[in-house]
Amino acid sequence: MKQHLIFLVALLTTLSMVNAIPYYQLDKRATTFGPCFTGSPFPITVSLQPDPPVPGQNCIFTVTGTVDSGINPGAKMVVQGLDTTGNQIGDPIVNDICTVPGMTCPVTSFSIVETVAISASLSGTYSIVVSILSETGAVLG
Repeated sequence: MKQHLIFLVALLTTLSMVNAIPYYQLDKRATTFGPCFTGSPFPITVSLQPDPPVPGQNCIFTVTGTVDSGINPGAKMVVQGLDTTGNQIGDPIVNDICTVPGMTCPVTSFSIVETVAISASLSGTYSIVVSILSETGAVLG
């Protein structure tokens, strides 16, 4: 009888500990980027380091692509975070592409490496939007 009681206490203790594990921290997947819902004429490739981004730390974004119509002075790269309801998280990061060291505009192919500070208040589920905008504000990629 004592052995059954000890086994039952050990089993219940183990189950309660397993139930307390924060599974959302174990569910780390690679970040994937797809085309805009509204469509983008020229697809871009985005990679992150570290992947997934760590809240409160810097993340290196590498954005590459080819824009047949060309990137002219005044074109921008915009990085912004969205929560699950589509609301913006923090301020978007806007950079003039033609001021990136080594970039000479106009250009059709580009590779941009940008370090972005990730908000410490980033929730467990979020979206990252990376856009390339023309000098007139039209979405290129």
